[in-house]
Amino acid sequence: MSRSLRIAFVWLCLATSLHAAQPQFFRIEGARDFLDGDSEGLSVDSEGRLRLAPASRLLHDTEAPFVWCLARDPKGALYAGTGNDGKVFRIDKAGKASLYFDAAELEVHALAVDRSGRLYVGTSPDGKVYRVDENGVGKPFYDPDDKYIWAMTFDTEGRLLVATGGEGRLHRVDAQGKGEVLFTGSDTHLVSLATSGGDIYAGSSPGGIVYRLNAAGKTFVLYDSPFREVKALELGADGSLYAVAVDAKDRDEARPAPTLTLPPATTGSADVTVTESFSLLPAPNPSPAPRNDAVRAAGARGAVLRILPTGEVDTLWSSSEDTPHALLKVATGLLVATGNKGKIFEVRDDRTWSMVGAFPGEQVTALEHGEDGTTVFATSNPGKVLSLGAKAGERGSFTSKVKDTETVSAWGRIGWEAELPAGTRIEVQTRSGNTSAPDTTWTDWSGSYIQKDGDPIVSERARFLQVRTVLVGKSGISPVLDAVSAAYLQRNLRPQIQSITVYGPGEVFQKPVSVTGEVEVLGLEPGEGPDTRPNAAPKAPAMSPTAYSRKLYQRGLQTFQWKADDPNGDSLVYDVQYRAVGDTRLRTLRKAASDSVLTWDTSTVPNGRYVIKVTARDTPSNPETLALAGDKESAPFSVDNTPPVVTLTVNPGTPARVRAVVHDDSSLIRKAEYTVDGGRWQEVHPTDGINDALEETYEISPGALPAPGPHILVVRATDLLGNIATARIEIP
Repeated sequence: MSRSLRIAFVWLCLATSLHAAQPQFFRIEGARDFLDGDSEGLSVDSEGRLRLAPASRLLHDTEAPFVWCLARDPKGALYAGTGNDGKVFRIDKAGKASLYFDAAELEVHALAVDRSGRLYVGTSPDGKVYRVDENGVGKPFYDPDDKYIWAMTFDTEGRLLVATGGEGRLHRVDAQGKGEVLFTGSDTHLVSLATSGGDIYAGSSPGGIVYRLNAAGKTFVLYDSPFREVKALELGADGSLYAVAVDAKDRDEARPAPTLTLPPATTGSADVTVTESFSLLPAPNPSPAPRNDAVRAAGARGAVLRILPTGEVDTLWSSSEDTPHALLKVATGLLVATGNKGKIFEVRDDRTWSMVGAFPGEQVTALEHGEDGTTVFATSNPGKVLSLGAKAGERGSFTSKVKDTETVSAWGRIGWEAELPAGTRIEVQTRSGNTSAPDTTWTDWSGSYIQKDGDPIVSERARFLQVRTVLVGKSGISPVLDAVSAAYLQRNLRPQIQSITVYGPGEVFQKPVSVTGEVEVLGLEPGEGPDTRPNAAPKAPAMSPTAYSRKLYQRGLQTFQWKADDPNGDSLVYDVQYRAVGDTRLRTLRKAASDSVLTWDTSTVPNGRYVIKVTARDTPSNPETLALAGDKESAPFSVDNTPPVVTLTVNPGTPARVRAVVHDDSSLIRKAEYTVDGGRWQEVHPTDGINDALEETYEISPGALPAPGPHILVVRATDLLGNIATARIEIP
């Protein structure tokens, strides 16, 4: 953030301190934020800078849903192949457009122009190649058995190369229309072609293989990619091959090694039905081990790959949102046409990139060189042909994603960081509403904010905010926007205590780090509790309040833990109170505690049934006048630090029979045990058969005792909260 913008926002924090203490910021910055919004006439680069895109101009609206391919003849005329009526349109240098050729088939996926300027049209399905004269009259030139014709180009001797689908074949056709099959790949479709000298390159689907066929007729798999389709190929000046790859394979997906078939004659028929789409993707074959490059590509819709002459492969660009459809080598890098938001990217060898522009069509499906440094491109849905100029346009706009502040918020200031060459400007507007998608209930767009260091937002208080930015250039020079930042203050919402956990009596948790070197109990204030150190707890199910605290046992202590949250994300402090069950008066245990765990020395209160009340306050993040609190009471729990009383008597009629009466004022008797002369402890059951009262009576008959006596009988009684008492008596 620039220094002036920082100052503006510091001023905002001070000026709004009467309303809330913690302003937050809706910041739009970086390539991801700008790509997530909607832009028109703007370009964003990999450094996250927004500027005016080259101006675009409509050349022809074909009124067809798809424009699949473009070609240019030596005289500068453009041709556009379309679907779903199989038409080819011609646009001359003067910009006049006309229907040039109407094929019998539904789709024109490939166009090529020979050295003399004659146009060749490849159609699908029931694929044919037509040669069209200067008057637009087309005649069948080559009719292979293949169902689809996906790509065409010429070799160094002027022979037409045809990539087909159904059997995945590469055909070579001479000037008389006589063809031969150069090779048949392992995939069902060859969808892209490029040539360099005597070498021919082909990309396939659904295996995503790049083949190289040299002048001697030797076929070599140049790259077996982690994608399902190699949709476009381009050659670089240094011999590098650039490939657009589409639809990353799953991590566990692989294929057997490609097998090539080299028939000596024209292909036979193929009976394969493929649904027309932007990508041909049959079901993958499973494999137990993923390849490293497949792991790197996982999740990507597409990528631009650079295959160096040495064989190394470099990923220059990839996207999980934009699907590439076409590729064009230009002086500054590579242009990549994508969908489904109709974008063109420029990608460079150093892996930097720019989104050149976003356009109304859902897909940009074809690219071709224009005149004077321009580029011609085609969109689908709807099918149009446009040109992209060499200079920046005069005006463009960016609309951000809707910002959800999670509650009705007050707006602060909005500012931006930008470079503004002389004569250029940036206009920023806002609108707000209480529905997640802007509709008629939202406010209108505000007037333009003019102070880039910060203007107060005038849109009405609401939960949602959206920002629109307009860039205005001059004489081909564009302003450059780096970031927009808007401040807001949420309406304070009440914190909530979700739950309170009451641990068993004596269960405590050691602090993970002790400053003094002694054992410190989590949640227990210094000076509280007995002086004796806690002993290791008996084995019990682990219920640690934190993952790093060790459970211990300390008689007389009671531990509580609670979970709380604040909808605003405010910092919280906790007040803890207690009361006896049946009493309405609350007494304080802890004030403004920052931890969500408390250990209470219950020896400070009488035995009985109690509840605690935890109150969460957001005062650290809000002034006292606006702070809110939420509270919750625990389930009742018992406090009993007094052991039971054990009374023993000998039955006069039966001296070896002892009656034990165990009484407790607060807790039920849990069990009684006895031992004779220091022997093992033996549990004894009460006369009524069950330990379920504050007082229980036990009849103890030790059985035959060794002579001579007397013998010492000791009884140990335990109440429900673990308090223990013993008594002894002599028996004959």
